[in-house]
Amino acid sequence: MTKDEILQKSRDENGGKDIGDLEVQKTAARVAYFGSLGLCVGVSLLSWAFMRRVSVQCWIVFFGMICIAFFVKFGKLRKLHELFVALGYLVILLMLVGVFVLELMGKLGGLPAGAEQ
Repeated sequence: MTKDEILQKSRDENGGKDIGDLEVQKTAARVAYFGSLGLCVGVSLLSWAFMRRVSVQCWIVFFGMICIAFFVKFGKLRKLHELFVALGYLVILLMLVGVFVLELMGKLGGLPAGAEQ
């Protein structure tokens, strides 16, 4: 078997992508997760420093992204661990959405809905 035949077989097995592409995608996803975590922490710290409250919107996006990623991993790998992690992130996501809705309704922290400072 020649080098080109081996590479073609590898691409066929990996959906048209070579191992190098898959490794780059994996690294990019890892950097994106930690980068978005850093951005959420930064936004939360700035929000706390200037407004004395932490808004949950960026955390909703962050935990929604991770929750979806783990559900996709579970769908592909069928590992129970991935499902439990996804469900844990889903619980956190739903709690954050609940807090956000309560804040919008004026029932939790801050000013009532429609009130001005």
